[in-house]
Order: sequence, then structure tokens, then C-alpha cells
Amino acid sequence: MMILIIGAVFGLAYAFTHRGSDRPTTDSWQPAQATARLDSPADVKWGTNTDAALQLARIEGRQLLRSEAFIVGIAMHVAILVVFGLIWASNSIGSENSWRAWLGLLPVFTLPFAGLALVAVNAATLRARRDGAEELFSSMPASEATRAVGHLGAMWMAFVVQALFVGVNVVEGAFVRHQFGTIDAASIGDVAVSFVLVACACALGVALARWLPHPIVAHAALVALGIGASAIGAIGGKHWSLTRQLSIWPRYPDHDWIFAVRPTWWHALYLLALGAGVAVAAVARTRRDRSVAVMAAFAVVVAAVAAVAQTRPMTDGDAQRIAAMVADPQLHSDCRINDGLTLCAYRDYADVVDLWSDELTAPFAAVAPQRRASGFTVVWREPSLDRLDPAVRRRIDIAAIAASREADPNTWNGVEIGGTESDPVNRLALGLWSVGLPLTAAADSPCYVGGQARGVVALWVAAQGQSVKTAERLVTGSWSGVRHSDNPYDLPVSWIDGYVWIGDRTPPALWAPTDLVAARTLVGLEPAAVREVLWADWPRWADPATTTDELMTALGQTAAGPVAGMPDGAGQCP
Repeated sequence: MMILIIGAVFGLAYAFTHRGSDRPTTDSWQPAQATARLDSPADVKWGTNTDAALQLARIEGRQLLRSEAFIVGIAMHVAILVVFGLIWASNSIGSENSWRAWLGLLPVFTLPFAGLALVAVNAATLRARRDGAEELFSSMPASEATRAVGHLGAMWMAFVVQALFVGVNVVEGAFVRHQFGTIDAASIGDVAVSFVLVACACALGVALARWLPHPIVAHAALVALGIGASAIGAIGGKHWSLTRQLSIWPRYPDHDWIFAVRPTWWHALYLLALGAGVAVAAVARTRRDRSVAVMAAFAVVVAAVAAVAQTRPMTDGDAQRIAAMVADPQLHSDCRINDGLTLCAYRDYADVVDLWSDELTAPFAAVAPQRRASGFTVVWREPSLDRLDPAVRRRIDIAAIAASREADPNTWNGVEIGGTESDPVNRLALGLWSVGLPLTAAADSPCYVGGQARGVVALWVAAQGQSVKTAERLVTGSWSGVRHSDNPYDLPVSWIDGYVWIGDRTPPALWAPTDLVAARTLVGLEPAAVREVLWADWPRWADPATTTDELMTALGQTAAGPVAGMPDGAGQCP
């Protein structure tokens, strides 16, 4: 299907770029006035006629809009904006919805357009050869080096398209995705890298056409770049490796980037130097004097310096700062406390507290006052401790941190699954806490709360503040992954009917199907009536010995009925 779609886009681009091709074309281009004799030094400062090169760059840039590859590249930009900025916008939650993460994706989002710009510029540079007009061009006053510079200058049109793409990305982030957090220097560097990638692609397209004048070379180069960049960018697997910085787009670590030092400006300089070297190589095909050699040497030196700088280990100061943030997140967070509900997020992500507050205030208020008095804390904590930079891992005790978190039954990691914006996991965690159920699965095995009133109460608490329809969806079994045999998170079939959780991790608890029916009944009742019954004897409804049928009877509802047997691999909830 994807191949058909791409083929259709190419077909439309071809039809668009060849419309009216049988009509004579006109252009406002006028040859530059000669200001000196062709054999005088004045007109060969670059080995080119500067005015002619500028005119060629202007015309060639406009001609890119008649290239099928360039038009498809623009279509790829539009597709990325629609798919990731609109269709999948709600999937980017938690730290993924920060400006840091969104702008950090700009370089990889730019790669399809940059690759097709390479093909378009390469085809434009090969136009004379393709049309059998090389001899005619060689008789013109402008030298081959001049024409090469003109084709290199055509990248201005690619910059215009890229600027529009970046601008729409920012608008989408502000008004559609509602991104939060700080736009730091590294994030601005990511924007710069996206433009540098476009420049490098255009320069490579010209250089390939000059040295290896065959259109298939550009396509082969894209394949080679894709394989090489992926291989270098994935060095170290899920763990961070400094060598990845030498890739076109390094795959950044799986943990949140506030725990990383990303040398994006050094990376931009590194790519820029490589691109400049390639551009010089394009000119050097027909001109190899001292100035060209000096520029080539300068590009190599700058690239080497930037390569070393961006792969240097993290400084002791940065490592210590990040280790302190990981070990004691609340000390480095902005916290809000309201009636026992404490919400803490790192200062860069203080906006998350507002999201958590909007979502959890109503469920917390549904908990009996005597339970609220013990307090419930939601704090931003990094779960991927083993994937942090080695310099940070050496300064923390991962086992001790993990143990301390598991020993705290009143604190929930608000981004453990990545949820902030309307993610029911946070609600479910609060509901489990309200009746003393565990917040995490012990040894990756859920406990079974089937037939116990406290399990139904937990679901009712989690659903408060939602519409009845939304609440019913929340307390309905949600897992469908067992149909995918290659899914690494496949669950036993016996878990399906009682699975109420979000994400691919093992849930803390499993319910009986009859419990979920009872929970849907409760969320359809008047909240005040349910709250009156529960608050009158909260310890009873949180007691494992109290059955779901007793709760339903107290509320004047039909008994839930017998529960199924213990699901495979589950144990009894404490």
C-alpha cells in the first residue's frame, strides 16, 4: 500500500511538473554584463563569474519546483506534518510532548526531503549531459566551475521549503500538540541541524553529478547513506554511545533528554564542514588551484575538530548534576500540594503539573478524607536508569534507587508509562493507591483482585471527573495484543477479560470480568450517592475480605456473581 501511495505521488508530481511542456518557455534571465575580459584575473576570483553564478542559482532554484523528486520531497514534508502533528499528535505524551523532544525530531523528519532534494539537484546538474548539450554549454562564457556554483546555490529554494516546514512545526507544537518545557540551546541547535542536512544533501547531489555523472549514482548514494547512518546511529543498542554523534542523525537515548548532554551545535558544525568539503569537491572537478585546496583543508580540519568535540565524554559537573536529579527528583522539581495530593515535575517540565492537576484532582477528591490524609504523590522519575550515560550511572546506585521507589506505596511515577495528557494510567494508579493495592507488578506478575470490593472501588475512583461514556471505556478490558504473535509483550489469554491498564508493561492488578461489569454499573450511578456509601465505611470497602457482591448490595444493585479462577501467572493481591 505504501509503495502504491508513493508511486501515485510521483505520478502526480510528474504530471504537475510536465504540464504545458510543449509550450515554448520564457524567462526573465538576462546574461550578466561582462565587467572585465574573460582572460583577466578580475573575473576568476572563484574561478567563476560571480554575477553569472548568482543568476544561475536563482534560475536553478526556481527550476527545482519543476522537479518530480523535489515535489515529492515537499509532499513528504506535508505528510510528516499531517501524520505526526495531527493524526498521531495525541500519541505523543509525557516527555515526548516536550519542545525538547519535538524539535529534536526535526533532523530525522527532514531526511526524506533532504534525500529527494539531493536527487533533484543531481538531476538538474546532469541536465546538460542528459540532453546532449554539454558541448553547447562548454562554448558559453560561464565556466564549468561557474555552473557548479550555480547549481550549489540552487539550495536556496530548499531552504525556503525547509523554513516553511519548521515554521509550521512550531505552530503545530504551540496550538495543536500543546508542547511544554524549555526550548533550550540544544533544541535550537536541532533546528540548525535540519537546515544543514538540506545543504549537505544539495551539495552532495552536485558533487556526485560532477564526479560520477549518472543518475543512478544519486539513488545508490541515498541507500548507502541510509544504511551507514542507521548503523552508526544505533551503535550501543539501547544504551547511549558517543560514537553515534558521527551519524547524520544520532539515535538519542531512550531516557528523557533532560538527563543527557546533547552537543547539537558541534554536530551542526560537523555536518556543515562535511557539506562544505563536498561543495568544494564539486568545484574541484574542474578547478584545483591553491584557494580550492585551502578551503578543502579548512573543511577537513573543522570537521575533525567538531567530530572530536561532539564525542567527548560528559563533564564531571554535568554528570554530577544529572545524577543528583535522578537520585532525588523532588529536590529538583516544582511541586504543588493540595489537600494531600502532591504533584512534582522537573522544573523544565513544570507545565506537566497543570496537566496532572486537571486529571487527578477529581479522582483524589473522591477518596475518603481519612485515606487522603496519608497523602498521594505523583513525581516525575526516570525509569530507564540502566540506559543513562555511563558517567551518570557511575554516580548513582541503580539498585538502591529502584528499591526505595518500590518501598514507597504512596508515590507514583507519573511518567512511568509516559502519561501526562489524559492518560488513564495516572488515574488507575491513584485508584489502586486509594484502597491499598500495589502500584507496580511484583516480579513482572500482576496480583489478582477478582471478586474483591476494593478492586471495583479503585476503578470507580479512577473514573471520577470523566463523562459516563469515557468512564465506561476506562473500566473495560483494554488489551488486544494477544492477537499479534510477534508482539514481545504478549499476555496470557486468561488475562484478557480482566486487563484494565494502558501501555505494554505488566499491570499491577487483574480484575475478574464480573468486577468490570460492576465498575461500569457504579460509574453510571450518581457520584454523590456512591461516595456517601463508600465514605461511611471506607476501611471496610478497602478490606480484601469484603466482596464485590457486598458492595453492590450496599448500593442497591444486582450482585456481580461468581468470579473466574486465578489468571495464569498471577498471585493474590496483598
